[in-house]
Amino acid sequence: MSTPPCEVEDYYSSDYSSPSLKPAFQSETEVESSKTVVMLVMTIGTNNLEEEMVAMKAMLERLKMKKRRRASSCMRKRSPD
Repeated sequence: MSTPPCEVEDYYSSDYSSPSLKPAFQSETEVESSKTVVMLVMTIGTNNLEEEMVAMKAMLERLKMKKRRRASSCMRKRSPD
C-alpha cells in the first residue's frame, strides 16, 4: 500500500507540462521582445528621418531665398536707371 503514494508523489514531482511549455513561453517572449525592439528602432528611425527631412527642407528654402536675392540684385545691377 505504500506504492501508490510514491507513484502520486513521483507524478507531482516530475513536472511534465513545465518543460514543454517553458520553451514555448520563452520563445514567444523572445518574439514579443524582438517585435518591441524592432518597433522602437523603426519609430526612432522614422523620427530621425522626419527630422532630417525637415532640416533638408529648411536648407533648400534658405538656398532658394539666397538664389532669389542674388537674382534680384543682379537684375538691379543690369537694369538701366
